[in-house]
Amino acid sequence: MVEPESEQVLDLLADDYAREILAYLSKQPMLVEELGEKCDGSKSTIYDRVDQLQSVGLVSENLQIDPQGHHRKQYETILNAVLVTFADGQYEIQLEIEEDTPDRFARMWGNIRGE
Repeated sequence: MVEPESEQVLDLLADDYAREILAYLSKQPMLVEELGEKCDGSKSTIYDRVDQLQSVGLVSENLQIDPQGHHRKQYETILNAVLVTFADGQYEIQLEIEEDTPDRFARMWGNIRGE
C-alpha cells in the first residue's frame, strides 16, 4: 500500500465532514446514503469527501449486493490515529493505518491492474 501524503491528510482532516465521516466509519462500515443522514450533508458533499478520503488511502470500499441484485458501495475507515509531533524546529506526521490481509491483497491487486 502506498502511504498517503501527510500534508494531504492534514488538509483533509481540517474539513468537518471528513472528520465526521471517519468517526462514523470507525464504528461500522456504511453506505454514502447512511453517512449523508448521519453527517447532515448533501449526497454530493458526502460523495466528494468519501472520494477524497479514499484517494489518500484512509477509507476502503467494499461492494455489497442486496437481495434484489443491486450493487452498492460500502465504506470503512482504515485510519486509526494521526500523531503530529514538534521538535527541534520541525514537525513530523505519523499515520496509524490498519488493513487486514484480504483488504491489503485487494488493494495491491487493484494497483497492479491499474484501478
